[in-house]
Amino acid sequence: MTPRRFDRPGPGAPTPVRFPAIARETLDSGLGIWVVQHAPVPVATITLIVSRGTGDDPVDRHGLASLTGDLLDEGAGDRDAIQLADAFAGLGTQLEVDVGPDATALSVTTLSRVLGPVLALMADVVARPRLAAADFNRVRELRLNRLRQLSRSAATVADRMYVSAVFGTHAYGHGALGTTASLDAITLEDTREFWTRMYASSTATLIVVGDVQADEVVREARRAFGRWVGSIESGPRLTAPDAPPDPRVFLVDRPGAPQAELRLGHLGPPRQTPVYHALVGVNAVLGGQFTSRINRRLREEMGVTYGARTTFDFRRVGGAFSCDSSVDATAAADAVRDVLTEFDLIREGPVPDDELASAKASLTRGYVRNFETGGQIARAVAQIATHGLPDDTFDRFVPAIEAITAEQVQAAAEVFIRPADATIVVVGDAERSREALAAIGRPVVVSAPEF
Repeated sequence: MTPRRFDRPGPGAPTPVRFPAIARETLDSGLGIWVVQHAPVPVATITLIVSRGTGDDPVDRHGLASLTGDLLDEGAGDRDAIQLADAFAGLGTQLEVDVGPDATALSVTTLSRVLGPVLALMADVVARPRLAAADFNRVRELRLNRLRQLSRSAATVADRMYVSAVFGTHAYGHGALGTTASLDAITLEDTREFWTRMYASSTATLIVVGDVQADEVVREARRAFGRWVGSIESGPRLTAPDAPPDPRVFLVDRPGAPQAELRLGHLGPPRQTPVYHALVGVNAVLGGQFTSRINRRLREEMGVTYGARTTFDFRRVGGAFSCDSSVDATAAADAVRDVLTEFDLIREGPVPDDELASAKASLTRGYVRNFETGGQIARAVAQIATHGLPDDTFDRFVPAIEAITAEQVQAAAEVFIRPADATIVVVGDAERSREALAAIGRPVVVSAPEF
C-alpha cells in the first residue's frame, strides 16, 4: 500500500560505524605516533595528547596545569607570542590548547602539504616553551579577572560548588582555573617545574588524521620531536574518589535572584566501566535528551524551567552523575523533589519498550555523523588514547546500544543512580527556598565555592 502524503515516515535502520584503522609507531623517546588515513580533502588534523591535566595540580596550586598549558603558546623556541601566532597563521592554521582533568591536548588543522613545518612549530611549543615572566604575569592577571567574572555567574557557581562537594579533596574536586588564592600563590618557577615534570615525551601521543601516509608522519615527527626527551614515573597517578560522608543540600544565597540553579548527583564510574552502554541508555531515558523524563516533568508538566538534563561525566579513574537545571526560584524545592523521584522511578522497574526504543533511536540513528570529518575522527582517537579504550570502541557502540534490554537498564540504574546519596546544590534566593529545602530531610548548608 502506498503511504499517504501526510503519513510520517518511520526511522530507518542505524548506520553502522566502521572506524578507520590506527597505524602506530613509538619513537625511541617514548612518544607514541598514531596515524589514521582520511583523505576526502588534502587536510590533516594533528592532536598532541599529553596525559597530564588538572588532576595533576598540586593540592596547594589548583589551576597550575591549566595556567602552564595557557603559557605554552605565549612564546616558544626563538619566537615570542606574536611571532608564534604569525608562524601558525602563515601555514594556514592556529593552535588550540585544552587542559582537561586527565590530559592536555594541543590541536591544529592544516593542509597536509605543510605537515612538517606545523609539526616543527608544535614541537617548539611543547618541548621549548619560553615560560617568560612577562607572559606569566599577564596570563595570570587575565585568569584572575576571569575568575572575578565567573563568580557572578550563577551557573558557574553551581558547577563549582557541585564539583567540590561531590569530589571533595580528590584531585578532580576543583575547577581548571583554580582560585584567586591558588593563582596568587603560583609562581613562574612553579609553571617551569610543572612543565619539566609533566611534559615528557613518554607521557604523550601524537595523533595525525587526514590525507597523510603513516611513514611520512613518523619521519616528520622524528625530525620535529627527536630532541624532546624525558620520562616520568609511569603507572596510575590517581585513585578512585571516595564518596562524601553524607548527602547534603548546599545552598548558595543570591538574594533577589528570580531563578535557582540546581545540581543534583553523586560520584559515578570511570569511562572503562563494563556497563558503559547500559548507562548511556539510562541517561537517555532519564535526562539525556529533550524528550527525557526529567525534562518533560520540569518543563512540560511543572512549567518551571526551559530545560533540564542529566549526564555521566566519565573520567579516567572515576566520574560523576548529575542533573542540571535552572528553575523558577519559587519552585526550587519542588523541582529537587521531582528530580529525586525520577531518580527513584528508573530504579524501580523496567523501562517501557516504546520509551527504550525511542532512547535507542536518539542515540544510534545519528551516531555515524560523529565521524564525518578528520577533526571528529581525531577527537575520537584522542578519547581512545586518553582513556585506554580498545580500537573498536566506536564500531561497537551502535550494536551495543541496540542490544540493551530494559532489564539491563534497570540493573545499571539500581547501582549507578543513587538518590539517597545525591548531593544537592541550589544557587538562588535563600529566603525563598531555605525552609522548603529543609523539609526534604537533609542538612542544609549555606555555603559558597571559593573563587
